[in-house]
Amino acid sequence: MSESICSSTALDNLAAGPTEFVAQKLLAPDPSVNSEVDLFYHCEGQAGYDTNLGTYYCFKESSLIFDGYYNVFPLHCYDVSSDHKLKIRIKIKGEGILRMYMAKKEASWEQLIHTLFDYDELETVEFDLPLLDGIGLLFMQVYAKTEVTVVSADYIIEGPVLNDATITGVITTFKRDDAVQSTSDRLDAYFQENEDIADLFQLLVIDNGGDTDEISFSRGRVIKNKNYGGAGGFSRGLLEAMEGNLSSHVLFMDDDATIFPESLRRTLAALRYSNDPKRAISGAMIAETHKWMMWENSALFNKRCIPLHNRVDLRLFSNVIKCAFENQQTHKNRYGGWWYFCFPISEVTNWTFPFFVRGDDIYFSLANDFNIITMPGVVSIQEDFEVKQTPLINYLDARYHLIQHLTFPMLRHSFWSDFMMIWRYFDRYNSSYHYESAEAINIAIEDVLKGPEFWTDDMDMSDKRSQIKELTKNEAITPNIDIGHIQLINPGIGRFRKAYILRKLTLCGHILPPFFFFARGRRMPLSARAAPWETFLRPVVATMDRSDKNGYVCKIDRPRYFKNLWRFFKNMRAFTKARNGLIADYERMKDKELHKSFWKKVLLED
Repeated sequence: MSESICSSTALDNLAAGPTEFVAQKLLAPDPSVNSEVDLFYHCEGQAGYDTNLGTYYCFKESSLIFDGYYNVFPLHCYDVSSDHKLKIRIKIKGEGILRMYMAKKEASWEQLIHTLFDYDELETVEFDLPLLDGIGLLFMQVYAKTEVTVVSADYIIEGPVLNDATITGVITTFKRDDAVQSTSDRLDAYFQENEDIADLFQLLVIDNGGDTDEISFSRGRVIKNKNYGGAGGFSRGLLEAMEGNLSSHVLFMDDDATIFPESLRRTLAALRYSNDPKRAISGAMIAETHKWMMWENSALFNKRCIPLHNRVDLRLFSNVIKCAFENQQTHKNRYGGWWYFCFPISEVTNWTFPFFVRGDDIYFSLANDFNIITMPGVVSIQEDFEVKQTPLINYLDARYHLIQHLTFPMLRHSFWSDFMMIWRYFDRYNSSYHYESAEAINIAIEDVLKGPEFWTDDMDMSDKRSQIKELTKNEAITPNIDIGHIQLINPGIGRFRKAYILRKLTLCGHILPPFFFFARGRRMPLSARAAPWETFLRPVVATMDRSDKNGYVCKIDRPRYFKNLWRFFKNMRAFTKARNGLIADYERMKDKELHKSFWKKVLLED
C-alpha cells in the first residue's frame, strides 16, 4: 500500500474544470443508528418508509415532506456562486406534484420548484434549483395523485471545486476490537456503494496496546501505539497524517462511532465547496436514550461545558431550523467533541495537552484558530454522558477544568472565579454523600498544583488510575443491590426556598443530629446522581440504573465530609499562592512545548 491511499488522479480530475459532486443523499430510518422517523420525514395521510423494500412510498392523496433533521439540505454550508449550479436528482415512480422549498429563519420561505410528474416506471430525473442569496434549508415535498415510490434523492453541486479536501479518519481504541470491526465493516460497505468519493477518504485505527491487529476496510490500516489515552492516540493519528502527507483534513472519531456513513459525504462536500481554509466540522451528538433529542450541537467552554441546543426536540422542524442557523454564529470558546471532529491539518498550530482522556478535545479547539460549524444530519449517537460519572471521571473532569482556565486568557478571570467553579463541582459531590468523588476532586487539584512536569512524567496515568481505583469502593456500580428499605415516592425537599437556605446553613445536614432526618432514604437514577437537594435530610441514597438492579448506596458520613472539606480549603489556599506561577507555566507549555515535536518524541522516540 502506498503512503497515501487517496488517489492523485481523482484529485486532478476533480480540480480540472466544471465537476459534478453529489453533496448529499437521502437518508432513511435505520434501527442500528436512528429510526426516529420524524428526524427523516413527516407525512400527511398514508405515506412512509418501507423497511422491506428500502424505498419511500406515498399512497393516493397523501404526501411526504423530507424536512427532517437528517434530510434537509443546508445551502448556507456551501460557498457556491454563479460559477456553480445546484440540482436535485430523484429516482421516482408514479404521478403527483413535486415541490422544493427553501426555509429561512424569521423570514419568508421560498418555493423553488412546483411541478407535475407522471412516470409509469422508475425514472431518474433532474431539476435545477435556483441559487438564492441568504441562509436557508432546502427540502422536498412529494404529493401523490396515484401511488408514488421514491427510491433516492441526491443534491448535486456542479462547478469548480474550491478546496481539494481529502480526509484521514482517525479512530483511537483500547481493547474494543468488536466496536472497531463493526465500524470498519460499516465504512467498507458504504464506500463500496459510493465509489465516487472512495478515493477521498482513508482510515487509521490507532490501537493503544489493545487487541486490534487488522481491519476489513480496504482503505485503512492499524497502527500500534503506546497507551497514552485519547490524547496520545489521536495525536499519533494526526502525526501519521501530517508526516505522510495523507490528506488535507483529519477526522477524529470514536471507535464505536454510531453514525450514518453518509456524514462523511456531507463533510467532504462542505469542505470541498468552502472558501474558508479554517473551516472545521463538528459532529453533533444525540443521546442513545432519546434519539429524537439533541444533546450537543458543538459546545462552548467557560467554567463548564455548555452544550449548544441541549435537549432540543429534533422532531419539530422549527427546532431543526434553530439548530441549523443559530449554530453558524461566531462563538467564543467553541469546541468540537472528538466523537466526530474534522479539521484542516494546515491550521494546526498547537497540539493537545497530555490529559490522557477528558478535556483534550476542548483544549485542542481552544488552542487552534478553527472556524467550527455543524451540519444537519452529521451527528453521532452516544451513550448518555450523565450515566458515566465515577470518581475517576470526576477526577479527570476537575483537573481539565482548572488547566483550561489557567492556560487560555479568554477563560481567565480571577481567583474567586476559579474558586467558585471548582467549589460548585466539589460541593455537589461532598454534600450528596459521594465522598469518594469529592476526594478524587481534591486529588485533581493537588495534581494541577504540581505543574506541567507532573503531566509529562505520568503520560500513561497508570499510577493515578490505580490510586483512584483504590479509593473507589462505595461508588462502584454493583449488580443486584438490595434497596427495599430505600425506595420512596416523594421527591427531595431541598429545592424549596426555605429548605435551600437550611441546606446551605447546615452544610446539607452534616451538622444536624440524626433525629432531624427522615427515617427512610432516597432513590435516584444514575442520570441524576449527586443531587444535594435530593439527598438533604436523607440518611441514605440509592443510585440505580433503569434495570432497577445495578447501582450503589451512599450513606451520610459526617467525619469524611469534614475531612474532604478541610482538604479542599487547604488545597485552594495553596492554589491561591501558586496561581500566577501556574498560569505562566501552563501558558508556556501551550505556546512553546505542545507542538508536533513534543508528541513525536513521546510517541515515536521514547
